[in-house]
Amino acid sequence: MLGAGLSLLVSATAAAAGGPAELAPTAQLVTVTARRLLDIETGRYLDHPVLRIAGGKVVSVGLRMASDVVTYDLGEVTLLPGLIDCHTHLVGGEGLSADQALRETTARAAIEGVANAAATLRAGFTTVRDVGSRDFADVALRDAIASGRVLGPRMLVAVSSLSVTGGHGDWNDLPADVTVRRYQAIADGPAEVTRAVRQNLKFGADWIKILVTGGVTSMGTDPQQADYTEEEIRAAVVAARARGKDVAAHAHGTTGILRAVRAGVRSVEHASYLTDEAIAEVKRAGAFIVPNPYTNYYIVQLGRAGGFADYEIQKSEQVYARKMDSLHRAVLAGVQVAYGTDAGVQPHGINARQLSLYVQAGMTPLQALQSATLVAARLLRQEARLGKLQPGYLADIVAVSGDPAADVQTLEQPVAVLKEGALVFWQPRLQGSSATVPLPAPAAVRATPPATPAARAGTEGGGVKAVAPGVGSKPANAGAVRPVVPGSPAKKSQAPRAGSQREGGVDVWR
Repeated sequence: MLGAGLSLLVSATAAAAGGPAELAPTAQLVTVTARRLLDIETGRYLDHPVLRIAGGKVVSVGLRMASDVVTYDLGEVTLLPGLIDCHTHLVGGEGLSADQALRETTARAAIEGVANAAATLRAGFTTVRDVGSRDFADVALRDAIASGRVLGPRMLVAVSSLSVTGGHGDWNDLPADVTVRRYQAIADGPAEVTRAVRQNLKFGADWIKILVTGGVTSMGTDPQQADYTEEEIRAAVVAARARGKDVAAHAHGTTGILRAVRAGVRSVEHASYLTDEAIAEVKRAGAFIVPNPYTNYYIVQLGRAGGFADYEIQKSEQVYARKMDSLHRAVLAGVQVAYGTDAGVQPHGINARQLSLYVQAGMTPLQALQSATLVAARLLRQEARLGKLQPGYLADIVAVSGDPAADVQTLEQPVAVLKEGALVFWQPRLQGSSATVPLPAPAAVRATPPATPAARAGTEGGGVKAVAPGVGSKPANAGAVRPVVPGSPAKKSQAPRAGSQREGGVDVWR
């Protein structure tokens, strides 16, 4: 059996090469220090901390003494808890059209998932909730990561999303005489919904996802159209709760949101058309919303040059403005907002870029970080083990340069990532750093922010401007958000739909 030091060396070296690593927590003591640590609950900093880790968990957090010998001195960086993305789709190629998805085999989709998982972990997201996959590949990926055979974030998976006939999860752009024999969960009526939930749970689902309204990326559906009745949604909730599981509801439109919350779902995904009534119902039920405005921004930004269909662009233009406004209203009302990106529509590994939009919608930088740590952990019912750097919590750590509580964009380029005390990513090129680690520094991984223009200034009747992520992170002012969607960049011939290329194992914008 490998010794603790050699095991960590293997893990970090494999992570740098983009290969698999054994990440079983070591019982031996691992110590981590840096310039400072952010208390994610209070926003205060602890200077020169030392974290002691054993068995993958934090044993103690204190001030570093001159006599302390540490395993990892990460230098002039800030430490904070590993981030959580509550809405991802790791399995499959990024941003595939419906036609391309039909040509992708399950084996290829699963292999793509391995690469996507590694990119997500390197981005500082140590936990994800994966809300919709195919052919149980998400279950396989989750289990391979948990066993230490594959490098990636710990996963909670929803298997196949439940959809009405002709809904967001149906192959609704295919003619009637074309049959696709692929696992899906088309369920109409309470009895079929109950059966579909039990089928998903039988094959390993941690969560149930039900598509309550139409969507942006499905042809012929309207995001504001409510497909499932409250009775059907409640059937899913009852069946899931019977096995100790929760339900996430894809719901853009107000009617769908109200039905889902009244039926007892734990989270509303997207929540694009929130009204005062819907916000009141969400708060009454103690539910969470998981908005993903970056996806719609991304689709509009790339447009046809990114391979997106006209209907996807048009619906994104409509939804983006409303989603930013709804998020702003939710923040002012004190709704529980958990972080989720819908990564898979946009490339994996850039999950942190949405933090800027959360700030533009009215959150403080600290609140945006809490949405991806404390609030996300509560949504997943993991608040006793995830989201903090305190004794008894899993030692998931992200190291960034700068001050994340003042500028969330520091999270877009992590310097180091540890999962359960094992170093899985290390970026040694940090100006002014005296960081030392007891292992060879892997090849530098270059990750550049998107070279996007600021959104054109534009508000109607006052309110908050929504600009391109990467432009600024100042708290938004009060008032209804009326964002102007930024123009698409110049078209490029044969541009990949994902809008990125891979260098050094991570997505790099062009």
